Amino acid sequence: MKPVAALIALTCLGLSAQVEPGGNRMGIGLSAVSPQGDLGSVFGTGFQGGLQIHFNRESRHLGRLRVDYLRMDSKRPISLGTWAIWNGSAYVPTPQLADSRMEAYSVAYEWMPHLDPEGRSGFYGIFGMGGTLWNETWRNTTIYTGTDTDSELGFTLSAGAGWRFNTHAALEARYVHSDLTFHGHHRYGSERSYLAFGTSLRF
Repeated sequence: MKPVAALIALTCLGLSAQVEPGGNRMGIGLSAVSPQGDLGSVFGTGFQGGLQIHFNRESRHLGRLRVDYLRMDSKRPISLGTWAIWNGSAYVPTPQLADSRMEAYSVAYEWMPHLDPEGRSGFYGIFGMGGTLWNETWRNTTIYTGTDTDSELGFTLSAGAGWRFNTHAALEARYVHSDLTFHGHHRYGSERSYLAFGTSLRF
């Protein structure tokens, strides 16, 4: 039910935010990403980029709908278990190693209250929620060169702050936390988090 409730909430927030749109609402976001927790012990710094639709552009209560793609690669080969390999006289257990790539596709609505009455410049907060599809792809480096992908869905919350230089450019720092919707056995636990630092550009 969490994904359905999140989708309904995002739709309502997006519709209610379209008062005084102030012209073209499109924009892009680009960020460097630092995985936290169990993800941080396996994956290195990655990147995030995506499209943004801004609402209330001339208001203290700016909002945006964002659609993002994230990617991070493993720091070193990871273990997927062991293989039993025949060495001519007996089967010998051999570690199965693979390179891993984590990709995430997310849709979220973020509310960004500004200190400036018209939201044109200065400091602002970031508070968001949405959903994320996490895809991890392994490329086996030990026995064969095949790939395998594991997909998991998460309910995502974000919080952070930014500084707007003008109506078009801003720098932002966000903490993003994703709680995997379908709990069970997960390689990196049931929660995934990362820090993002980058820019938001409005057109």
